[in-house]
Amino acid sequence: MGTRPIVGIGPLSPPITGPGLKNKYIKQGLENAGIPVTWVNTLNRSPATVVDLVRQYRTADRFLVSASTKVRFGTAPLLARRLSSPDVDGILLPAGGAFATELQDLPAWLRRRYLGWFCQFDCILPQSDELVDELSDLFEGGVCLSTLPNLRPVPDDPPNFEPFVGTERPLRIAYVGRIKETKGLHYLLDAVTQVNGSSDRVELDVFGHFLDGDDYKPRFLRQCESTPNASFRGKLDNEQVIPQLREYDVFAFPTYYPGEGFPGVLVEAFAAGCAILATDWNYNSELITDGTEGLLCQPESVTDLQDKIELLLDEPERVEQYRRNSWQKAQNYSVTSVTNELLSHLQADH
Repeated sequence: MGTRPIVGIGPLSPPITGPGLKNKYIKQGLENAGIPVTWVNTLNRSPATVVDLVRQYRTADRFLVSASTKVRFGTAPLLARRLSSPDVDGILLPAGGAFATELQDLPAWLRRRYLGWFCQFDCILPQSDELVDELSDLFEGGVCLSTLPNLRPVPDDPPNFEPFVGTERPLRIAYVGRIKETKGLHYLLDAVTQVNGSSDRVELDVFGHFLDGDDYKPRFLRQCESTPNASFRGKLDNEQVIPQLREYDVFAFPTYYPGEGFPGVLVEAFAAGCAILATDWNYNSELITDGTEGLLCQPESVTDLQDKIELLLDEPERVEQYRRNSWQKAQNYSVTSVTNELLSHLQADH
């Protein structure tokens, strides 16, 4: 595919969304590599966006669709005819971790149609090896499948790895991201309460935002306010996430959200040099090696979260080692590193 211009289709931040941020950095990386990029931003749902999409469909010969359910399923029938031409190329980056499940849940006749449409892409690049395996069973060799991880700008300078000795100060834990029930923060708050008891062994700060009308918001805020040494700090601008996380020892990610894929905030936590405390859920175990960058725990388990936090308190040398390993791992997910992987697919003859 060389350095021909490319049309990107999908959400593009701002405002902040997981796929939108990923696309922002993909666009940045491609442009830094000398590839002109025109982006159809599906966060803008005006008629002008539809007109722009149709115009690009008619004139462009190189497409990158990087989007969640509605956009990828909505554009596939439209693009399939165009991509069937040998002179037109396309790559699909399915956001999140539910693509295979979405296909499996379709009626058989409709699933066959969609598999045919998606096979018109030159390659499909999910964010995890496990999702590649799931999709391989569905596509049966009809399209090239390979892993392309999430990405973030990784600072050149390493964090200041302030030693944690387990007695001089509390263990500092943070969460950053969308706040909803299936992110598991109520379990984390309960675990912090159990660990602290009558002492101040752990501090927890939660940064994030709620979706409009989510009835979890008042329940979470009440629980957070009543939990000693826990605070809700509001929403962070994206550029603030890594600098803010560098003030903490541990990034907690107690999710059991069904659509969890490869959250970009994990890359930000790696880049901040945080030890990771995450649930063994969906693809987390592929991204976090238990006992290397941090610890994995059972989903929806206050007891296991408590046990893992107490392990870090009882063996504080783990914290510094996990933090250093996280910082090293972050280099795999830098904008330059992931863009180079994407370029290898853009230039391949699939």
